[in-house]
Amino acid sequence: MPASIPVFCYHNVSEADGHTPRRFEEHLVAIREAGFSTISARRLVAGLSGAAPWPEKACLLTFDDCHLSNWTVAAPLLKKHGMTATFFCVTDFLWTGGKRPQAAPEAGGPELLSAPESFRRALGAGDLGQFLNEAEIRAMIEDFGFEVFAHSARHQGCFRSLMKTANFGDAHAHWSATGIYPASMRAGAEAAALPLFETGSAYVYNGYWPAQGSPEAGGGVYYRRRTDAERQALCRADFARSYARIRELNGFGGEQHFCWPWGQYDALSEVCAREAGFRAAYTLERSANVPGTNPMRIHRIGVGKTKDGAWVQSRLRMYSGAVSARFFFKFLRKRPEVKSVLYMTDSDKLSGGSRQMVNNILGMRESGLRVTAVIPPGSEIRTALEPLSQGENPVVVVEYGGFRKYVRASSFVAELAKRVEADVVHTFHARAYKSAAIARARGAKFRLFINRGVIFPPNTIFALYCLMAQGVTVNSQVCAEVLRRYLVPQKRLRLVYNSFLPEDGGLPPERAPRKKRGCRVLYVGNEGPAKGFDTFLLAAAELVRRGVRDLEFVGAGVRDMRPFEQHVTPQLKSRLRLPGHLSHAEVLEELRAADVLMLPSRQESLPNVLLEGFACSLPAVCTAVGGMPELVRDGVNGFLRQPGDIAGLADAVQKLADDPALRLRMGRINRRLVARHLGNAAKTLTLLRVYFGEALFEPLPIEALAGQVAAEEIAAEDMMTGEMTADGDEPFTPPCGGTPCKP
Repeated sequence: MPASIPVFCYHNVSEADGHTPRRFEEHLVAIREAGFSTISARRLVAGLSGAAPWPEKACLLTFDDCHLSNWTVAAPLLKKHGMTATFFCVTDFLWTGGKRPQAAPEAGGPELLSAPESFRRALGAGDLGQFLNEAEIRAMIEDFGFEVFAHSARHQGCFRSLMKTANFGDAHAHWSATGIYPASMRAGAEAAALPLFETGSAYVYNGYWPAQGSPEAGGGVYYRRRTDAERQALCRADFARSYARIRELNGFGGEQHFCWPWGQYDALSEVCAREAGFRAAYTLERSANVPGTNPMRIHRIGVGKTKDGAWVQSRLRMYSGAVSARFFFKFLRKRPEVKSVLYMTDSDKLSGGSRQMVNNILGMRESGLRVTAVIPPGSEIRTALEPLSQGENPVVVVEYGGFRKYVRASSFVAELAKRVEADVVHTFHARAYKSAAIARARGAKFRLFINRGVIFPPNTIFALYCLMAQGVTVNSQVCAEVLRRYLVPQKRLRLVYNSFLPEDGGLPPERAPRKKRGCRVLYVGNEGPAKGFDTFLLAAAELVRRGVRDLEFVGAGVRDMRPFEQHVTPQLKSRLRLPGHLSHAEVLEELRAADVLMLPSRQESLPNVLLEGFACSLPAVCTAVGGMPELVRDGVNGFLRQPGDIAGLADAVQKLADDPALRLRMGRINRRLVARHLGNAAKTLTLLRVYFGEALFEPLPIEALAGQVAAEEIAAEDMMTGEMTADGDEPFTPPCGGTPCKP
């Protein structure tokens, strides 16, 4: 049986990055001492097809990217040892210039940067100086006898999953993010905080790309999955451009080879490479290269920068034997992408929980995923889903009312999940999760997530169903605490806060200082004891009794005032407005007109109206129940009091009424909290990270946002002071001459 030809993959050779010159030369010596010669890529491919005799004891050295060090360091060392190599260049990085000195920086050669920094400069600023130019490429071919082929046009990366790895400003952030985020986002004030996720080849993975959300989805940054057609268009355009450019430069005619970025490929990208005209392609899979090997899948051995000459000789032995090369194999497996999500509920009401499910569905649709929603016949939820079931990437709505019969329903769930190729099934409300869990127990392959958005105790065997799920999503830490008491393990819990979704396409404008005196305090809820409307009235009456001026009170959502008439004093009655039951749009109007939101609940989960108030730049006065303390920090973005603390609630409202600047500051913090962490785009990203497998349980960074707002206010005051001084006014001098005064 003919021997296998080992193919080695290098990148940089410099003191700055990759292999040091000494280490690389050690490899060349090791190859020669092992009795191997180096051959060209075209010689290898001719042997694979039988067009040329098969070489014995030969290997191929390849270099990806055409970093400047390939010219200044690697090429002279190869020439010194009488060896050849094949180089793969990113053709969009080719530029016009003269040949630079072939010497290390310390010997008068050009500065060499690391590969990540070189790519960042090329992708971010168009600085191509760390890559070979046209003159150097021609010299590599004509003067040294090397081969230079294509490594794609742009080496385009993508976020292949949404498992977070870093932030854009981190030292270890992957360079490919510079080519994923658009220039406008990279130049923004918050660029350093942009999240980075697991990366991969955009030619192989559809990927998740940052995109501005539509007005219907509330704006913000969504991470949208590209379609197969979009990826195919990218491959065709990139490969055709790369092929034309390298053929013009290397003079090899139609015998063009291609090196897969990151060594990754799949059926779609391979077809596109063939269509472009490439006759061979190089992976990072490891196995035998023998006559008959598919030339579009040539195997290579990645050479780590710490590997010594003995390691190279061991790989020559392992991969020069046709049998041993197959034994020490490594095949690439395309990692799964989340592309289809199935939501299920047995509720027929468009409640707060149902609205959050609709928000999830909208977010997944906006992210380019296929979405299927299962709802009961006649459910009010269909009205909310109707607009989403039309247009581009429509949501498929399936009506099913059989969740009471769990085992039979589990067959329905398994069959539907298989038909729609659901990667994830996410259940809401009482019964749907049981059928999905049984389907999983019977062998269904989807990833199951169970939503739990209330704080009352679950079914006694709820924890058993959770064992079949990859996660239980909760909208507050207090909800998670309840589930832990009922034996749901912490490792199953995923904290996903509710989202605010504006109905008019964006957040209300940031609130400006009021030009008139007065403070309007708003209650939104119903007359149920849990909501504490009686407490609201008693606190309002207390404020009136104290003589706090310019206060008015609005109690929205209360239909029947008869149980509360005893709490409405004559003095309060003239300041109290009761608009009754309101539509959602009318509630938002009341929030925009208010100055303080008061939620005096005795029992609560995480009310959506709190997020809506935050979006309208309102400070909140709340009771410390349910998940509200997770959104309100006492004295930071609102005030917290115990349920039934009439005097304490009145004190908090009075403090806000007396201090318009405090109201404005707290409102800014809350609006920013919604814009960055509680909008639908942010929630969608959190959910996708959960679906990919992250065990997220992160509290909200309210204190950090408060610090940012305070710093901005100080900066604004300093700027105003500077402008006043520039206009000729004398700056204020403290009575102690600018030094701290002593008592």
